[in-house]
Amino acid sequence: MSQPLPGAVLLSAMRNEGPDVLEWVAYHRMIGFGRIVVYTNGCDDGSDDLLDALASLGWVEHHRHTPAPEVAPQDAVAVLAMQNPAVLGAEWLLWIDADEFLNPAAGDLAGLIADLGDADGVALNWRNFGDSGHDVAPGDLVTAAFTRAAALQHRQSRTVKTLHRMDDRVQSLFIHRPMWRAGTAVRVLAGSGQVLDSAFIHGLKENERPEEMVERKLQSYALGQINHYVIKALERVAFKQKLRGNGLAAGGKSARFGFGYLRRFNHNDETDLS
Repeated sequence: MSQPLPGAVLLSAMRNEGPDVLEWVAYHRMIGFGRIVVYTNGCDDGSDDLLDALASLGWVEHHRHTPAPEVAPQDAVAVLAMQNPAVLGAEWLLWIDADEFLNPAAGDLAGLIADLGDADGVALNWRNFGDSGHDVAPGDLVTAAFTRAAALQHRQSRTVKTLHRMDDRVQSLFIHRPMWRAGTAVRVLAGSGQVLDSAFIHGLKENERPEEMVERKLQSYALGQINHYVIKALERVAFKQKLRGNGLAAGGKSARFGFGYLRRFNHNDETDLS
């Protein structure tokens, strides 16, 4: 187990993630996060009670919230987090979901931060894991049971999650990367170690959300990756649709988790045991 870094904060917004919460929290404590801040909304599977129990042990800081009907849950958390002393006081911040695990090439968080040198952050590519042949959850740790993943060249591998310095250059937070204040100098690395240009750092999509995919051929796992257990067993996809919904949609309502979702994400091209 790596020594926890007091200034390193992990942030997440969750709803009905009960089966895997304990593994997710324990793993990220083991690789070095000093604080873990979790916001939940509308849980009815007991995962919020589990997080309360973990909070009583000092493992997490847990907040229940109720987003306004017209506000997407993750957008509500983005606002709440920017009012949270633990988040505002962080030296380094990473916002990921409960199905995502930071996997640093250096082995732990301290090693990854050391690899960044004087950079202000790193945009780490997704490593999207498929069902690995499981129709039903096998009852093992997620990280042990699901070892088949999409290739680096797959389009969805261009999506990133960003570990970044938390200072007054950060204007607001978003699930894939923060929005930095216009005109500020920010040095963010791609997963290869290459410096990303300002078009990515300050770029917005048509929906006014921050750009979340690096340009084609810039994806790399040299510095690390975000293990994205986006499918797990096929039965979990059905549970996602019924119990969780879409955190980026107002009211959490979405038909997102259907056959199109499987075609997009359920790829088992390569074995990854890292």
